[in-house]
Amino acid sequence: MKTKIDASKLVSMLLELATAVCMVTGITLTAQMGGGFMGGGTAFLYFTVQSNLWIGATCALFFVLNALSLAKPSFFIPRVLHVIKFVFTVSITLTGIVFCGVLAPTLPGSFKSAANVLTHVVVPIAAVIDLFFCRPQKIAYQEFAFALIPPIYYLCFAGVGYALNWDFGGGNNYPYFFLNWDSPAGAFGFSSEMPYFMGCFYWIVVMIAFISLLSLGYIALIGALNRRAQKKAEEAPSPDGQ
Repeated sequence: MKTKIDASKLVSMLLELATAVCMVTGITLTAQMGGGFMGGGTAFLYFTVQSNLWIGATCALFFVLNALSLAKPSFFIPRVLHVIKFVFTVSITLTGIVFCGVLAPTLPGSFKSAANVLTHVVVPIAAVIDLFFCRPQKIAYQEFAFALIPPIYYLCFAGVGYALNWDFGGGNNYPYFFLNWDSPAGAFGFSSEMPYFMGCFYWIVVMIAFISLLSLGYIALIGALNRRAQKKAEEAPSPDGQ
């Protein structure tokens, strides 16, 4: 009797492999860049590179685990790993959206860089699609809060860097303009000078609210897809035609 191969799992493995490879390539190209935005040795201080590392390593692990589950059908990936993958997918989604919607408009020629396209566009898209191919049976709505952990960690990380005057590149002691506590808008102010039209505190509130809504939306979509798959399985004819 032939064992039926799960096509969606094969697609997921392809996406996981692509995510990991593009992560390595994108970070390597980024590290080779000299100076400027996220260039050279400062690259690993940025949320972009850190979130790429998180999701790339997770997808590489899932590629191996999915291959193992194909070889041994009784093997199941622990649910906690699915939750971790969900969390890091939300983080890489944030990377892509913030770059494309907030940073790229202030950085002419951003999409001409292969490093930028890989780390900010290709990796996020591949990881998000994969999340819904290789999804867990369920993620509880209250677990959306786990997705806040990486961004909050990074806010603390960047805050320490600001206080200790780390060089994030170009002589700046902050990674992104919305985390520049010494901007014309400061922490709680507002300014007519772009892009510093509101203080860091308000940016942080907006980010936390956005991440919360994004993670809740992902949880709802995972649940809807699981219910649809279950309904199709129940309606499918049995192997013996009964």
